[in-house]
Amino acid sequence: MTVFENVRILSFNPPSVSAPTDVSADGGLITAIGPGLSSLNPQAERVAGEGRFLSPGLVCSHTHLYSALARGLLVTIQPSKDFAQQLRNLWWRLDRAIDLPILEASALAGCADAALAGVTGLVDHHAGPEAIEGSLSVIRKAYEQVGLRGLLCYETTDRNGIEGARAGVAENVRFAKEIAADRAAGKAVLTEACIGAHAPFTIGDATLGLLADAVKSTGRGLHIHVAEDKYDAVDSRHRFSLDPLVRLDRAGLLDGRTIIGHGLWLSESEVELLSERDGFLAHNARSNMNNGVGYNTLLTKHRNVVLGTDGMGADMLEEFKFAVFRHRESGGPWWPGDFLVCLDRGNRLLERYAALGPASGNAEPRVFGRVEEGAAADLVLWDYDEPTPLSGDNVAGHIAFGLSSRSAGSVMVAGRFVVRDRKALFDQTRIAAKAREQAARMWKRMEER
Repeated sequence: MTVFENVRILSFNPPSVSAPTDVSADGGLITAIGPGLSSLNPQAERVAGEGRFLSPGLVCSHTHLYSALARGLLVTIQPSKDFAQQLRNLWWRLDRAIDLPILEASALAGCADAALAGVTGLVDHHAGPEAIEGSLSVIRKAYEQVGLRGLLCYETTDRNGIEGARAGVAENVRFAKEIAADRAAGKAVLTEACIGAHAPFTIGDATLGLLADAVKSTGRGLHIHVAEDKYDAVDSRHRFSLDPLVRLDRAGLLDGRTIIGHGLWLSESEVELLSERDGFLAHNARSNMNNGVGYNTLLTKHRNVVLGTDGMGADMLEEFKFAVFRHRESGGPWWPGDFLVCLDRGNRLLERYAALGPASGNAEPRVFGRVEEGAAADLVLWDYDEPTPLSGDNVAGHIAFGLSSRSAGSVMVAGRFVVRDRKALFDQTRIAAKAREQAARMWKRMEER
């Protein structure tokens, strides 16, 4: 058991800041909240909290861990006049260069960065067409080695041929069965499975049918990019005479576990459709800006907006700030508090997939993003010496203009510290060394493609 002593609980939705109190965690769950818990549990590990804030862990709701080794990329890349050329000249060359050793190093590096930024959950969207089989299990092991929670999938696509598409679907199904078998055996799991796909413009009707079968047979949701660029929306209307989300919906692929990445060029009726199906839109402000694909002017019309990075690291407080400031620049009506709701909502994703697990009464959590009894002990202890008063009324303002990932002092996932007093409890030095070694290999392999 661990007892956080004399902490102020920082909640995001609804925003609030408590008086100093104690919080205990045991068996992966928060077990009690109130004063004097250390005296009631003298054998517990005690964590001093004077002047510190204890919050739920942060969730990155859409990322690409395979891009972690692209930082500072030294590879000859042809100039790209549009987003489609960026994909062909850069990202599709990169994913073809990935083998399993590169993937392992990339996943470990990305998970390590996330943990040090106070992120306890990562929703990953993987691509690597030359090493598909077993790839999701490699990523899962990286999550477990660092100690993070998350959702994993492989991005099925026709762009590498129909056999590649079938292999992508098979990997998604295989991994979902792996997780289901571990749960059935009573094993606690940190990762869950989605069914992944790249984007509608690289998916024909035959592959769409395979994805629909996979979603139905596994009970998982689809995780897919849609309308990141205008080309995706235009292509769907040209080739299939349907808006892309209508096409997915007719295949039975929109529901409450669906994750739509980007969605900048969805129509108003598609936004309404996704909201009716209770699916999630993952907003990735920095990536959209970097790729020059435009701004999501219908963002505020969506029912379930979550925040992701699209592979640009996993610093969710930085992503939150970019989301706020880019929206303000666009003249949008939302304020920081609205985006704080989006940041918190990543935990609802985790809850919907946790519901696939064992019946209540098992030690696995069903509640995330809350500092309350019975919720997941996914927690961050912030070393933030606030220069102005901090209360529920201005939590979002402090995050937008002050609190940053540098203040993440200790990070706990499932009741176990992964970072303690700013020191990683995984082998950060070895992970970084392996990443540098495999990055050089990946860059060389990219030049050959």
